Amino acid sequence: MMATMAQDIVPAAAILSPAGKQGKTVGTVMTGLLLGILLSRTVSGLVGAAFGWREMYQAAALSIAAMGVLLWFALPRFATHSTLSYPALMKSMAHLWRRYPELRRAALAQGFLSVAFSAFWSTLAVMLLEHFRMGSAVAGGYGIAGAAGALAAPLAGGLADKVGAARVTQLGAALVTLSFALMFALPALPAEGQLALIALSAVGFDLGLQSSLVAHQNLVYGLEPQARGRLNALLFTVVFIGMASGSALGSQLYAMAGWTGVVMLATASGAIALLIRLTDQSPLASAPQTSR
Repeated sequence: MMATMAQDIVPAAAILSPAGKQGKTVGTVMTGLLLGILLSRTVSGLVGAAFGWREMYQAAALSIAAMGVLLWFALPRFATHSTLSYPALMKSMAHLWRRYPELRRAALAQGFLSVAFSAFWSTLAVMLLEHFRMGSAVAGGYGIAGAAGALAAPLAGGLADKVGAARVTQLGAALVTLSFALMFALPALPAEGQLALIALSAVGFDLGLQSSLVAHQNLVYGLEPQARGRLNALLFTVVFIGMASGSALGSQLYAMAGWTGVVMLATASGAIALLIRLTDQSPLASAPQTSR
């Protein structure tokens, strides 16, 4: 439950950002968030291989406790944006979901991208062990490749400020779909080529997913600035459902159809997200963030 607190930092950053710079600010913060997600795979793979999984959980607990103390002193005070009670705020989220079709499209598109993301990362270590006899440390090393793609998130945020968030979501979803589709060529390559292509695909789809996420947040936050926290909660509820579904479906498909099954799921999920974004006919689809 407390792990979701990391997502509260993103709307807080949007509140603090100057006018016209919201996309770039959210992109910078989300870069840190996704880098943590991806590089944690590298760290946990190394620590797990050297010391064991229990020690990794203990180190994570200590680091989170230290971060909590730091944030207590470092974060500014925020003015409340609503006088509603907590139950009333929770109830209002259903109203927000019904009121804004842009929110529903953003959440569903990012949810399908999260299915692809989670299916890949939840089965990669098993695939590398079974097909290449590589352990958790090597699997974690692929997180570095993904982190390279995530570093471009501030650029995506700045682009969303200029050409419109919806256009960036389309480009991001297309890149995710293409990156996974490239892995259909794995059987035709030697072992070294397969490993290189997986790394290249990881860079591509992490860049696409992160760009889409930043742009979706940029789009959603502009719908009702006073409700950014609740809009963010709705967006990430669907994102986390997508991640959980991707892990479950990816594991099942890997058991039934091998790595090809995982690639099929990820490519199809990316294509569905792209279709959702391409069929968006709302006025916001072509409006830069600075015009709102």
